[in-house]
Amino acid sequence: MTAPGRYAASDGSFAKSAGSAAARGGILIAIAVVIGFALLAWGFDGGDDEVAAGGGSTDGDQTDQGDNGDGDSTTTVPDDGAGDNGDGDTTTTVPDDGAGDNGDGDTTTTAPAELDDPSSIRVAVLNGTDVGGLAGLRRDTLVALNYVATAGNAAGRPDIVESKVYFVTGFADEAAVVAEALSGPASVLELAPDDPASLEDGELAEAGSADIIVVLGTDDALK
Repeated sequence: MTAPGRYAASDGSFAKSAGSAAARGGILIAIAVVIGFALLAWGFDGGDDEVAAGGGSTDGDQTDQGDNGDGDSTTTVPDDGAGDNGDGDTTTTVPDDGAGDNGDGDTTTTAPAELDDPSSIRVAVLNGTDVGGLAGLRRDTLVALNYVATAGNAAGRPDIVESKVYFVTGFADEAAVVAEALSGPASVLELAPDDPASLEDGELAEAGSADIIVVLGTDDALK
């Protein structure tokens, strides 16, 4: 009688052999699935590490510093107030510091002159015309503005044509205000001679102690 084959069942069939092969195939498939999941898991984990190492964009990352070769885009640097110094910001206008144009781009400003109080300024008004009482009228205008003013006749009267507002050294700005108060142009202003009393025709010579001497001429420039 012939012995049964190696992989045959006791009854000589192939049932036992087929069952063993199926079991081995199932084990191989399970191992392949486990290896596949392991490879997938390793791939995703490696990708995250690559993003972290390569500085890719993630939530909470730092502000873009410009195109540094990694393919990102250039960002605009905010204006730091120092003007265009090569860092890409814009030029700003330096506010005026009141010191004039000293090379920092600001504009020149002129400080207003500090004028003496009218009550401390002595003004002599001299009539150089043949109109009687004219010096008194102009004196009254200045007294109303709180100047210490006197009236008299000018030397050479009544032959003076050009009206003048003379001032001693240090009273140029104040003289300009007096001329303006009498509606006179800037052209009437002039430095007083060394001897201001020579401008007056009178025994008291008030002009000798005055800070400003107004001489009324026939041009009627001072009203």
